[in-house]
Amino acid sequence: MGVAFCFRSKPFSCSVTDVEKVPPFEVGQEIRVMQSVNQPRLGWSNESAATVGKIVRIDMDGALNARVTGRQSLWKVSPGDAERLPGFEVGDWVRSKPSLGNRPSYDWNSVGRESLAVVHSVQDSGYLELACCFRKGKWITHYTDVEKVPSFKVGQYVRFRPGLAEPRFGWGGAQPESQGIITSIHADGEVRAEQIFEVGEWVRLKENVNNWKSIGPGSVGVVQGIGYEGGETDRSTFVGFCGEQEKWVGPSSHLERVDKLIVGQKVRVKQNVKQPRFGWSGHTHASIGTIQAIDADGKLRIYTPAGSRTWMLDPSEVEVVEEKELCIGDWVRVRASVSTPTHHWGEVSHSSIGVVHRVEDDNLWVSFCFVERLWLCKASEMERVRPYKVGDKVRIRDGLVSPRWGWGMETHASRGHVVGVDANGKLRIRFRWREGRPWIGDPADIALDEN
Repeated sequence: MGVAFCFRSKPFSCSVTDVEKVPPFEVGQEIRVMQSVNQPRLGWSNESAATVGKIVRIDMDGALNARVTGRQSLWKVSPGDAERLPGFEVGDWVRSKPSLGNRPSYDWNSVGRESLAVVHSVQDSGYLELACCFRKGKWITHYTDVEKVPSFKVGQYVRFRPGLAEPRFGWGGAQPESQGIITSIHADGEVRAEQIFEVGEWVRLKENVNNWKSIGPGSVGVVQGIGYEGGETDRSTFVGFCGEQEKWVGPSSHLERVDKLIVGQKVRVKQNVKQPRFGWSGHTHASIGTIQAIDADGKLRIYTPAGSRTWMLDPSEVEVVEEKELCIGDWVRVRASVSTPTHHWGEVSHSSIGVVHRVEDDNLWVSFCFVERLWLCKASEMERVRPYKVGDKVRIRDGLVSPRWGWGMETHASRGHVVGVDANGKLRIRFRWREGRPWIGDPADIALDEN
C-alpha cells in the first residue's frame, strides 16, 4: 500500500501489516503543536507552541490547515505534530461517558455516573475542573472521560426524570408528574424551577401566602387559566375559589397541587372546622355524604340520606372517608343518619349491635342476639363498631334502665370481664365477687370499663 505523508513528495510504500489505524482529525477541531515537538516538520510559520488553531481544511496528504485568530493565511501543521484540544469551554455541561462502564474516573464515582456537572476551568494538560450543585468544592477529570450534554436554560419547561424515586433535594411540594419552568441556574448547575399548573388542576394556597378577600392559606380552588406578562417566565395563575366571583391571580409558587375530588367519593367535614362556610344544613361532624356534583370553582354538592336538600361544602373543609367494605364477622350498628332502613326496623334500633353473617352485593344479613332470624339491611346503612373480645373489662352502660335479660345481682357499679362471646354477639360476663354461671348480656347494654 502507498501512504501519503504531508512532508514527502511521493507516497510511502509499505505492507498493511506495518501500520495501524489512528483516530482521524476532523474539520472544526482545535489543535496545537505537541509539547514534545521542538521543531514541526512543516515549520513554525511564525507561530509558537502556545498557538491554537481551528481546522478548516484537511488535505489529501493529511496536512492540517488551521485558522489562527488574527492571522490572514492558514497555519499548516503535520498531523503527527498536532494534538487535539479538549474542545470544552467554561460553562459547558458534561456527564461521564457511558462507554466507560464501571472504570473509575477520578472522583466521578463519588458523584454518580448519571449526574451532570459544569466545567469550571480548562487546564492546558487536558484536565477539566468541574463543579456540581450537591458537592462542596471542585474535582478534576480528564476531558476524554466526559461528554457534552445540552445545557439547561432559563425559560425552559422541565419535568422529573421518569423512574426517579426521590429528588436529591426532596419533592418540595411537587409530585412525580409535576412540570415547571426554569427561573434561574447557578454556576454549579443548580436549577431552580417554578411549578406550573394546567387548567382544571386542583391547588391549595401555601401557608405563607397572604389572605385575599375570604380566601386564605389552605383554601382549595381550581386553576382556570395561565397568563403571561412581559415574557415566557413571567407567568400568573388564575384560580377559581368557591364563594368568590373574581379569580385569584398570582404566581404558581404560592400554590401547591392537591388531589382532585371526584363525584361519588364519600366525605365528611374536618374536625378542625368549627363552622362550614356554607353552613351545616342540619348535619354534624359525624355526617358522611357522597359528592353528587362539583362546580367549576370546586364547590361540592353533597348528598346525605338524612338531608332534605343538597349540602354545599368548600373543598378545603372536607376529608375523604376511605371506608373498608363490611365483611362477614364484622360487628355493626345502624348509622345515626339513617332514619328508616330500606327493609324497616323490626325489633332493631339505632343502639342495637350485631354481627354480619352474610354479604351479597350491597345487602347484609346481620345476627342480633335478641332476634332468631337474620336481619336484612343495606351495607350503606350500617357502620362498623369495635367488637367485644374475651378478656375485655366491661361495665353496664350508663343510663340503661333495664338490661335485656334483667339485672340479676348486678348494678351500674358492677365491674367484670368478658369470658365468652357467641356468634350473634351475645356476651357472657364474669362480674367481680360473683360465683356460678356468667351473667348474659346484650352488647348494646355494655360499655368498656376505661378505668
